[in-house]
Order: sequence, then structure tokens, then C-alpha cells
Amino acid sequence: MKRKKLLCALLAAALVCSLLPITALAYDPGDFANTSWFGQFTGTHNNDLINRYIDFTINSCDQQGNFTGSAKITSVEGQGANFDSIWYTYDFVGKIDFSTNAFSMWLDQVTGHPSNITVLQEQGYEGVIQQSANGELRMVGTYYDSRVKDLPFSASRTSAWARESMTEANIAGLIPDTLKDADMTRPITRAEFTAVAVKLYESLTGAPAPSASAPFADIAANPNKGDIEKAFSLNIAVGLSATEFAPDDAINREQLATMLCRVVKKYRFADWNLASDSQYVLDTSDVALFADDADISAFAKPSVYYMAKMGIIQGVTDVLFAPKNITSEQEAQGYATATREQAIILALRIYQQADQLK
Repeated sequence: MKRKKLLCALLAAALVCSLLPITALAYDPGDFANTSWFGQFTGTHNNDLINRYIDFTINSCDQQGNFTGSAKITSVEGQGANFDSIWYTYDFVGKIDFSTNAFSMWLDQVTGHPSNITVLQEQGYEGVIQQSANGELRMVGTYYDSRVKDLPFSASRTSAWARESMTEANIAGLIPDTLKDADMTRPITRAEFTAVAVKLYESLTGAPAPSASAPFADIAANPNKGDIEKAFSLNIAVGLSATEFAPDDAINREQLATMLCRVVKKYRFADWNLASDSQYVLDTSDVALFADDADISAFAKPSVYYMAKMGIIQGVTDVLFAPKNITSEQEAQGYATATREQAIILALRIYQQADQLK
């Protein structure tokens, strides 16, 4: 019976959408205030298909198209035999573009829902006003979790395998502003990963990182200059020399592991700094050496093996770590580098293990 109900709902949704051509209607605030509407929205939640049918009332609308209202939702969600029909009510706020008929609205406050349903506080809907042949007006569009909708990356520029973790990283505050809308499949630079490391430190501690000037002559025009200075102040990042940071170079895997390990140390031990680093030894016992251990720089070995022990970063194979490019061919292939999405997800793994780090 439930399977039949879902099929009927899906067919009805398809039929309604096919009968509702978009028309170039001109609206003003008076067309919205104190009016009742029917809305129909499709989307996904936890990989489940959702069809939501909403009866709602718009209570107020200003000249800029900002409106408020209340709604009752009937939601059919699930996959296969595992779906159900639920309902709840909520207050909402939204905005209408009078010139295009496009609108968006999002959850303000849940006023009632079934006891077995957990309602996210950041749900929303977007779509367009459509008019059927008989003049009936409806709001038709898409359901979304606004935390996902507002991700600072494009799905088309992020690998499919990474999108869920990247969503979590965004919610955790680990994606720097300078990487918003960037191609996440490209290698991450030293400057970009330094910004990720600072974001990780701030998310772990819940406090902004202190800042101080850094002596690097090559960061003045870099958009991540502020985070490089913060990381230098925290002793998380250092230059290739006293005056060179090489911000646009791709960061290699041993550098990445080292910087992440410094974030962990600074989070665990407030007094830690590079000068006292030898006093703060992290447990790397019972970790098998990588076959290319000889290629791992001495300064990076403790960090590489600690990250491996914690399950943060693994080898490129079961036995090879690939700490840095050794040959020109490896350099050309980006053998020992990480992409932006890979690097951000490594930071996410540390954030998710925060309770185990202290």
C-alpha cells in the first residue's frame, strides 16, 4: 500500500508540473500579503526522495519582496518500501523577486511535528510561481537543507565521492573563504592549505587564531596572507626559508601531515611551539613503516606516522606513503600532492576526532 501511495504521489507531482507552464506575471507586495498558496516541492534528505505538498499562508510582504508566513507540510519520503507520509507545521520567512517570479523561503520555527520526526532547523524551499491554464497559482520548486544549499563549492567542481564529507567540512567551518567556488579537484597550494589549517585550529578551539606579521616577502599579494600570518604566529606553518613561503607551490604530503600534526599539538598543548617541539611526543607506536620510509624527511616522520596511526592520512598504496616528489616524472604527475577536497577532508577527520586528541 505504501509503495502504491508513493507511486501515486510521484505521478501526481509529474502531472502537476507538466500542467504548470511558467508565465511572466508581474507581482507586487499586495499580491502576497494575507494570501493562501499551495506549494509542491521535491528533493532529497539522507539520500531519500522527498515530495512535499504545502498549504501555507503569507502574512506579510514588503516592497523588497521579503515575506513571512506559516505552513502545514505533508511530506512523502523514503525509498522503496521504506517510506512514510508525515506532516508538521512551521513559520517561515522568504523572499520573492517580483521581476522573475523566483522565490526562496526557509524554516524559521517548527510549531509542531510527529514525535518520531526530527526536523532540521535549516530547511528551505526555492522555486518559481507558476500559473495553470485555469489561472490557479502555485509555488513549485525544490526542497533543500540550507547548510547544503549554501555550500561554498560547486557540485560540478567537486568529486562525487567527496561531496558528503565536504558538506560536513563546510558545516564545521573548515573551508576558507578563499576556496569558495574553487575547483576542489585541483591540487591545493601551501597558502590554501595553511588557511585550512587555521580554520581547523579555530574550529577545534572555538576561538579566533592570533595574528602577527610574518617575514615572508612573497605573500604580500596572496589572498591567504592573513591566514599565513596567523599560522606563522601559532608556529603551525613555516617558510621554505626565513623570507620565502612559496605560497603558490603545491603542498606535498609530508608537509601536509606535518602542518596537521602541529595543529593537533597546539590544540592539545597550549604551550607548544616549534622551539619546544621535542618535549611533546605523540604516540606512533605499533605503526608499520612505509616501504618508502627512507624518502620521508626526518622532520616529517613523527607527523606522518602519527597521522597514519590516527587514521587521518594513509599511504597512496598499502605500503607507500609518497611523501614528496622524488623524480621529475612524479612531479609532473602530481604524485605526492593532495587535491583541495582531499586536504579539507583530512582536516575534517581531525575535527571529528577532537575528543580523542585531548
